[in-house]
Amino acid sequence: MPPLILKILARSEPLNMFKTARPKNFGLLAFFLAACGGSDGDEGAGGAGTGGVPGGGSGGVATGNAGGRNGAAAGAPGAAGGGGSNGGSVSSGGSSLGGAGNGGSSVAGAVNGGASGGSPNGGRGGAAAAGAANGGSAQGGSNNGGAGGASAGGPATGGSGGGGSAGTYACNGSTAGYNTLMLKSGSTWTVSKGSQQVHSGNDMEAALRAAYGSLTSGRTSKESILVQGSGDISASSQVGIPSYTVVNVCGTLNVSGTPAGSDRSPLYARNARDIEIPNLKMTGSPQYGIFFRGTNNMKLGQIDLRLTRSAGIGIRVDTSGSAGTDTAFNQNLSIDYVYGSGMASHVVETYGISNITIGKVEGDNVGECGLLLNRSINASIDLVTCTDCAVGTGYAAFRMANDNGVVSGGYSTVNIIAKSVIARGGGRGVFSVSGSGAARIDKVDLEDTGNNSILLENAHNVTVGNTSQQSRIANSGQLRIAGTSSDIKIQNIAVSGTTALESPCATNSTWSNVNGAPTNCN
Repeated sequence: MPPLILKILARSEPLNMFKTARPKNFGLLAFFLAACGGSDGDEGAGGAGTGGVPGGGSGGVATGNAGGRNGAAAGAPGAAGGGGSNGGSVSSGGSSLGGAGNGGSSVAGAVNGGASGGSPNGGRGGAAAAGAANGGSAQGGSNNGGAGGASAGGPATGGSGGGGSAGTYACNGSTAGYNTLMLKSGSTWTVSKGSQQVHSGNDMEAALRAAYGSLTSGRTSKESILVQGSGDISASSQVGIPSYTVVNVCGTLNVSGTPAGSDRSPLYARNARDIEIPNLKMTGSPQYGIFFRGTNNMKLGQIDLRLTRSAGIGIRVDTSGSAGTDTAFNQNLSIDYVYGSGMASHVVETYGISNITIGKVEGDNVGECGLLLNRSINASIDLVTCTDCAVGTGYAAFRMANDNGVVSGGYSTVNIIAKSVIARGGGRGVFSVSGSGAARIDKVDLEDTGNNSILLENAHNVTVGNTSQQSRIANSGQLRIAGTSSDIKIQNIAVSGTTALESPCATNSTWSNVNGAPTNCN
């Protein structure tokens, strides 16, 4: 491949797509062109507006053999309870079976019991576990848990379970307990509050706006809407959710057409608070699937985003249109489970958020990150798992950027904790850059990443791995400490088919029980 193309593919350049001054086109060509330019190895200056994130770029290409990308061999079938992928907590009825990867990645059970989960054989590395108690069909997850495996196998991984309906607001056909009902019969949406009908028509957006308008004005406690049925909303629409609202979508929201304008989303909130979306299945091409700006106390339950390549970001939560220069934080974001596939950008991105709790983010063949945290603090994440996320780019399954984790100007207090990161294929596995740190990743399972398996560049007080459970990196790009990093600890990782190096030398770095660890730096 010509050197120029290699340089473009290695580039970790921010997409200049969040400026609010002009319309955006999230087509694949536009994304590709926006990502190109500059020289490899530079840490970019970051795009203007809300979405600019500095790029990385020092770090080589894959060095090992293109070995197996499968998980542990022959996992058992999914339990009868239901279909989410990659593990599930005991309370969800799911046991972790086989390695992670693209074994179906289903989110069964979101709508009236859900559909069958997973592909027949789990695909590359991935047994899917059973889903939550309320959801899923009897097939539950992939049938055989992933065929074959790399020499080391893919460890079983739990985490917050995919699939199933969310807590009190189950998608089980019941309409009891909601303040407002938005129900579809044939092609007609009917919105009613108690015995009063407030809207009837064929347009889903109009019905949703009427449902929001039916709730008590000026309320200071949550009121709820059940959306039962499937329909379309234009990609150019920006449908605002008011504060103190629960909107439970028990159906499929398809976003149609090409967005015109900026900050377009069918589920949008700005300067709002206490909003909850227990269940959602979305298809189509939104600019943003869910977009919260300047919000506090936001909760997402079981979110399934199966989007096209012309879609932008699955979920973005930020402070303002000037998130890149803001210094304050918005508070409290909770995500139980999100599955994202197809979109050209990230599955989940935050910018300027404090107190984040995430169960599981699962990405499958998305253009950029599974999870990207920008200038966010106090985050707890059970699992990030990605299959073919950020192919040919400098993005990663899990990326931290733009002073992420910095509290009171320093890194002394670890406040970004991820229990597990899994990557199969794609760009990078883990990437911390542009002054981010104060982070701990307890376990990684990274295989066949086309770019760095791990790149810690201008990263500070970051630990990867723990002494009680061995991590694994196989047949991937470099495991590298780079830039002006400090206080880095890499420990208890079985490395094969992957080069480990430290260049240039970090301050106070430690490699412990990492086979192939560098004996010196330069």
